[in-house]
Amino acid sequence: MTDSIPADSTPVEPTPVEPGPAEPVPAGPNSIGPRIGVGREAEVYAWGPDAVVKLYRSGFDGHHTEALALAGLAGYRVAPALVDVVTSDGRPGLVLERLAGADMLDVLRRRPWQVRALARTLAETHLAVHEVLGPADLPDVRQVLAARIGGATLSRELRGFALRLLDGLPSGDRLCHGDYHPGNVMVGGDRVSVIDWPNAARGVPEADHARAILLLQWADPLSAVPRGGPGLAKRGLIAAGRSMLTRGYALTYADGAPGELRDLESWLVVHAAARLSEGVAAERARLLDWLVRAQHAFET
Repeated sequence: MTDSIPADSTPVEPTPVEPGPAEPVPAGPNSIGPRIGVGREAEVYAWGPDAVVKLYRSGFDGHHTEALALAGLAGYRVAPALVDVVTSDGRPGLVLERLAGADMLDVLRRRPWQVRALARTLAETHLAVHEVLGPADLPDVRQVLAARIGGATLSRELRGFALRLLDGLPSGDRLCHGDYHPGNVMVGGDRVSVIDWPNAARGVPEADHARAILLLQWADPLSAVPRGGPGLAKRGLIAAGRSMLTRGYALTYADGAPGELRDLESWLVVHAAARLSEGVAAERARLLDWLVRAQHAFET
């Protein structure tokens, strides 16, 4: 096995670009091709041979933040290039460079024996992202987290505990993805690219790293796997692979980080409280139990 999945995320001299025109350009009637991807916030369609258009659903406005983040990444090979900002039937959209390959989660499903190499690549790519200055117009990650904690279903005690921890954590000026996990990392040929930037913010890299660890440890990738029979064995294998991925990612990131990760546990607590605002029912009981134990450990 090779040491890592081939990737070229070395930053080159950035070329300043605007995130798009001041007013989105209406998409022409023949611009949009077949749908090639679908998510909770947006759909992705072909846009000629070399691009795609990501059209946001009604009620989601992350295109402004995503465009800002991608503009800040211009000149780096860790994200698709932003080509244009458009509208289609009143829906805002981003025209993006079309990427080859598959997302890392799909690669893990098809080639689970590469989990260690993929874990290293996941960390190395995240470290490369954190070398980039966050555009000044992006929100502060601490403000984003404070709003989410404020909107989470929490007891007054747990909310106050999380906000007190957050108040003592540092600000920063690095680009933070906000939702970094294998499903948002594309692996193709000699390049690794990070996609889906509507949750981008400015902050210390440690904050973004903590969110990634939380997702790797707590987010359930097994919901589509049936319980019982052969599915039970498959669930066990996936759980074991996730543990290896999380550990490999965390160790590689810590080795490459410019400083000691002194506040990681505090950031994990803050992100756990903020995660409860996302309404993932399968995680709620475990997260609340962990937060209660964390409060006891921190404040006694």
